Amino acid sequence: MEILLVEDNEILAKGIIYSLEQEKFEVIHKTNVKETIKFLEREKTKLIILDISLPDGNGFDLYKENIKDKNIPTIFLTAKDDEKDMLKAFDTGADDYVVKPFSIKVLLKRIEVVLKRKSNENIFMCGQVMLYSDRKQVFV
Repeated sequence: MEILLVEDNEILAKGIIYSLEQEKFEVIHKTNVKETIKFLEREKTKLIILDISLPDGNGFDLYKENIKDKNIPTIFLTAKDDEKDMLKAFDTGADDYVVKPFSIKVLLKRIEVVLKRKSNENIFMCGQVMLYSDRKQVFV
């Protein structure tokens, strides 16, 4: 499964890439907004790990303008530990928010949870389903 890592710190990125590859993920690494936009125009990935502070812009704008409408699960990974930044990320549509420094095991678990949540959203049930709307039973 492919993960797009958008991180400008090369040393940190190498560590994350190594850990993700050990878990059998394929990792595409981009270091700035421009590279990421080019990649997203041609490719679709299963998950994005996105830094907020990038050399040519910020992850919030990148997400709002180029990722959100593609419905790609996104985890913000950032040193910004201010509550307002966390709330902004979630209000923007982020699936999760991880603050640096972080445990790679925690990041892996968060990836697992986000992917599981997204896969469950895509399950459709066929047949007779009971829906409750205003305390009324409706059969479809």
